[in-house]
Amino acid sequence: MTGTTSTLTHTSSPTGDRLMERQLAVALPYGPHTPHIARQIAARWLADEADTPARRCDAVLIVSELVTNAVRHTRQPCTLTLTRRGNQLDIAVADHSEMLPDTPTTSGEHGGYGIALIQGLGGRIKVVPELGGKTVHAALDVTPLNQPAAHATRARLNPGTSPRDSGKATPPG
Repeated sequence: MTGTTSTLTHTSSPTGDRLMERQLAVALPYGPHTPHIARQIAARWLADEADTPARRCDAVLIVSELVTNAVRHTRQPCTLTLTRRGNQLDIAVADHSEMLPDTPTTSGEHGGYGIALIQGLGGRIKVVPELGGKTVHAALDVTPLNQPAAHATRARLNPGTSPRDSGKATPPG
């Protein structure tokens, strides 16, 4: 069983602009289907967002990576929190392990590639250690709430270098 909390708040930026914030927090059970459940929850919540389908897919992939790591390394429940504030989406997974994730420089035969994949999608990683666990955050630039996705600017990887691609370069034009 999952517990869910969803909030919508309005705050002001330093320039006086009103920023809308949406947040979803879900307590996820431990189990082999937890990453799938997390992907479905994230996809549904992100479907209401004013952003490109490709960026939503990036976010769902990041959710999958972070939740899979929590399930794989802790064997305990975890909490997924999605926070949309202005042009930022924070994807956070809190777990009950104090072990910090592998970085691209410590990756090897047993994994550690998730951080590189998230960074390749434009995510900025922050790990917040806590007593009895940690929270891993991945921040993504997205279209601001209430703005059409057609006006979004987004730095993309060169064709053929995206982690989602098969490794074959796409011819220009």
